[in-house]
Amino acid sequence: MASETASGSFSSSKMAPIFTEALTRSAVDKRTYEEKLESASGTDVYKYVLLINTSALEGYVAQARLQAQQSFNLSRVIAIVGFVIVVTAIVLSVFLTMTGNENLNAAYLAGIAGVLTEFISGVFFYLYSKTLGQINLFHDKLVDMQKTALTHIAESQT
Repeated sequence: MASETASGSFSSSKMAPIFTEALTRSAVDKRTYEEKLESASGTDVYKYVLLINTSALEGYVAQARLQAQQSFNLSRVIAIVGFVIVVTAIVLSVFLTMTGNENLNAAYLAGIAGVLTEFISGVFFYLYSKTLGQINLFHDKLVDMQKTALTHIAESQT
C-alpha cells in the first residue's frame, strides 16, 4: 500500500478499485494480526501491536485516497457544468443581441449561475487540496511505522 502512488497514468475508474482493495486488505490483515496477538508472547506482542496499527493506518490512508478521488471527480464535474453554464450564457447573450431583443435578463442570470458554479467548484478543489495534504501526512506516518516495524522485526530475529 505504501508503495502505491496515484499517478496521472491511471484513470479514476481504475484507481477506485485499487483503493477499495487496499482498504479491504488492510481490514483483513488487521483482523489476522489481532487473532495472532491473542496467542503471542514476548517480543511478538510488540510486533503484532505495531502491525495492527500499521494495518489500521493503511486502511485509513486507502479510505482517504478513495474519498479524495471521489472529491476530485465531483469537483471536475462541477467545473465542467459551470463552464457549460457560462458558455450557455454567452451564447444566449449573443443570440438575444443578434435577434434584437434588448432584454438580456436570462443571459445575465445564466452568467451569474455559471460564475457561482465555478466558485463552488473552486471551493471543492481547495478542499480536495487540503485532503491531499492530510493523505500525505498520514502516508508519511505509515512509512515511518513500517520502517519501525521492519527495524524491530530485524532486531528480534538477530
